Amino acid sequence: MSIKEEAQSIINALPEQANWDDLLKELYRQGKIEVGMSQEERLQDRLSDAQLNSLLTRLQSSSSMPDDMRNTRSYQPGNATTLGMVSGAVAVVFSIPFPPIAWVAAGVALIAGIIGSFKQEEKAWIPILLALVSLIPMVHILLEG
Repeated sequence: MSIKEEAQSIINALPEQANWDDLLKELYRQGKIEVGMSQEERLQDRLSDAQLNSLLTRLQSSSSMPDDMRNTRSYQPGNATTLGMVSGAVAVVFSIPFPPIAWVAAGVALIAGIIGSFKQEEKAWIPILLALVSLIPMVHILLEG
């Protein structure tokens, strides 16, 4: 029996008012899915209702994520906003103990934030804000001195 025939027989056995949860439960019961299952769940012959509901919740939450975030092996954030946020955080952390690092990191954060804004990346304003916040101690020192 082919996979299509097996799937069709499972679907045909479901009641008319069945929903997606019912289908997923039946596919699991027939041993056809392993997506989102822990090693412990794979080794068990049958799952309790609580374990099955947990599995279904994980499956449902993973389907609501953007495609590039579902698999951490393929997710690569490397956009300008991410670089800017990391640089901005470094700038804020080093703004008082070692200002030269903060100046370079603030510059990188500012430029990356501007590039992210032009590319219309989500939350591109955050690196710009971090760069400006990291400059507050330097401005304070210059005004005091």
